Amino acid sequence: MSTDNHIWQLAESFLSGSMQEQEVAMLEQRQHADPAFAAAFQECVSLLSSLQNSGKQANFRSMLADISQQETAKQETKTRTIPLRTHYLRTAAVAAGIALVTSFASVAIYRQADHSHKADVVQLGKLHNEVEAIKTNQHQLNQKIDAIKANPPAPGNVSGTGFAVTNNGYIATSYHVAKEADSLYVQVHDGQYYKAYIEAYDEKNDVAILKIEDKNFRFSKTDVPYTFANVKAGLGTRVYTLGFPGDEIVYSEGYISAKNGLRGDSVQYRLELPAAPGQSGAPVMDEDGNVLGIVTSKESASEGTTYAVSSKAMMQLIRSLPKQDVIHLPKANKLNNLSRENQIKKMESYTCVVQVYK
Repeated sequence: MSTDNHIWQLAESFLSGSMQEQEVAMLEQRQHADPAFAAAFQECVSLLSSLQNSGKQANFRSMLADISQQETAKQETKTRTIPLRTHYLRTAAVAAGIALVTSFASVAIYRQADHSHKADVVQLGKLHNEVEAIKTNQHQLNQKIDAIKANPPAPGNVSGTGFAVTNNGYIATSYHVAKEADSLYVQVHDGQYYKAYIEAYDEKNDVAILKIEDKNFRFSKTDVPYTFANVKAGLGTRVYTLGFPGDEIVYSEGYISAKNGLRGDSVQYRLELPAAPGQSGAPVMDEDGNVLGIVTSKESASEGTTYAVSSKAMMQLIRSLPKQDVIHLPKANKLNNLSRENQIKKMESYTCVVQVYK
């Protein structure tokens, strides 16, 4: 499985010219064969080139050393090293840190410098220009990263459906959708994409909990409007689901045809409810707005037979998380008194596409 650290190492070797011809050829072949890897690699090359070509870091350190020697000859100079993390979506944070440190340094030097010396004034002016240039470079990097978040490099190798467990970015889906992913993106109701990762999973019952990386993310201004059933529903219960077999959200309805699922699995339901590839991970709702389960598979020999793992399995997975990762499930159901049409309108804001890159 490729890692971001490995991609950064390849990009650095490529830019430095230390790669042998055979390694370059293999790198080109891999880019042709794997569009997602190619996009990530090219972004790393672009960001590294942007930092290397500027020459800002070397000039800046040299200028700081000259001024420090002139003004504080009797004081020891301490240098703080800020490491560049090996994840290209973190580059903006690194640039912001550099700009912040340099701003503090420039303020300290302005206070210490003797403004009667014209040479020092000229140097301080140059330093100010360097700081402003770094800030500009930081802004450009932030714009690139925002563009990556809004538009992933290519369509995912696999896609499925997910739905909100909490308003701040925890999502339930089928584990087989996200399994062995190099990276995950979630496309929410307004069309925006967000990077996500697997918080927890239960491979046996085919349940996974994802978490959107953006700490400020919210599905909506209000809390999740539905609740999760603690016990399995009875035979004949009317159900519906919302999922993404394509680019557009699709509504399907049906009923529980057997309380046990595939090969008598008591954790699952058997449903008479149409489903298609891409709807794995979709919520199974009852008429009162409770989540009964998660769509996991369909019977190939039957057009309308679908299997869903009960929400009880998802809740058991959530309860197994360590204390520091505790997830607080919604307690108030705001769908139970609404018409089906209005239930769906609210559900759409909390149902999403899961794009998987392998």
